[in-house]
Amino acid sequence: MEQRISHLLAAAAISTAGGTVHAATPHQFDEQDRQEVKAVFLQQAAAATAHDIEAFERVLASTPPGQPDPVAFVARAYQFWGKPALVEHFKETFKGVWRFEPDAERVRVIPLTPDTAEIYAPTQVTFGTSSETAKTAPFLVYEVAVRTAEGWRIAAIIPVSAQ
Repeated sequence: MEQRISHLLAAAAISTAGGTVHAATPHQFDEQDRQEVKAVFLQQAAAATAHDIEAFERVLASTPPGQPDPVAFVARAYQFWGKPALVEHFKETFKGVWRFEPDAERVRVIPLTPDTAEIYAPTQVTFGTSSETAKTAPFLVYEVAVRTAEGWRIAAIIPVSAQ
């Protein structure tokens, strides 16, 4: 009887270990991930063009307190490190003219890991303090998306002038 109990316990341990290994198997980046990354990028664009700071903030990656903040925005004259700094910057930017219009058909999503992807998007950006001073310019926007508990979120934004 003891031997039979030992075998049952051993079988249960192997079964549990096998389940644990399976649960720890990394997710593979697939077409659904590609579509979700593109969708979160387009949500970001729509929120920016609508000057909806709350919707814009929701697409950015968050981290638990005490963890490093992965959010960055780096452009020629600008460097914003961390989600709070970037949100404050866009609160000011949204007071003027700001349109962020990617060519949705030309957005490219390239996986780096199962939980990280690059986004490349030819984008027209219109910006200025008023409609009289606003300019439209082409950019190639490079972004990094990360998988979070809330889904895919944007961690880095790097607009590169295409002029």
